[in-house]
Amino acid sequence: MTATDKTSSGAMLSTHGLYKAFGGNVAVHDVSLDLYPDRITALIGPNGAGKTTLFNIITGYERPDSGDITFDGNRVGGMAPWQISRRGVARTFQTPVGFPTMTLWESMQVAGASHAVLTGMLTTRGRRETAKLSRRADEILDHLGLDKLLDTPVDELAAGDRKLAELARQLMSQPRLLLLDEPAAGVNPGAISRLSDLIRDVHRSGIALMIIDHNLSFVLDVADYVHVMANGRIIAEGTPEEIAASPLVRQVYMGVDA
Repeated sequence: MTATDKTSSGAMLSTHGLYKAFGGNVAVHDVSLDLYPDRITALIGPNGAGKTTLFNIITGYERPDSGDITFDGNRVGGMAPWQISRRGVARTFQTPVGFPTMTLWESMQVAGASHAVLTGMLTTRGRRETAKLSRRADEILDHLGLDKLLDTPVDELAAGDRKLAELARQLMSQPRLLLLDEPAAGVNPGAISRLSDLIRDVHRSGIALMIIDHNLSFVLDVADYVHVMANGRIIAEGTPEEIAASPLVRQVYMGVDA
């Protein structure tokens, strides 16, 4: 199923003809896609396809050379990351960022306070808001199974737990849209099913999700809709079943002849 122009009616986020080049290297070429809140969307493709660059453009870490982005019908293309975050868009990174020498609990408090300052809540509600943030941190860490690691420095967490800690930090901002960059990377294969369940739980809580990951079986299991990217372009899209059966995807993404 090749990518086609679709109406963005009902889409939470839409990209319109995004183009980004670094010198003579075109990373994103005329990418238009819609993200709907009622489904988990995935973006897959080989290394160098432009997936992370697209995430960077959507979240303001890179400016597109041309094209635009709308979120809830409002133009956000070219805005700074903090402006996009304030509108309810959050993201994780391939390599977790934050405060590696802090304990997990401390990093959660900083994440919550940063969001509160950004939205003007902390200065107006003071201690009551701080207590609310602590309760929210407790709930998130308990749900993600990290409640026994509160006093562990973030840089001493196992790779999979660091990924979950990054997810926990982003959930502190109560995003409406969360972009996950390689959430399964470094996660023990035996814990992938648990990760899939957690991601579905996040989506059921009302948060729209878009995922990049190289673990194809994980993606096809957890996603409701998949976009395939190669050489900066969206080359195919469809349900996981359609993508798994696509000769084009097997040829371009998996290196198998059609």
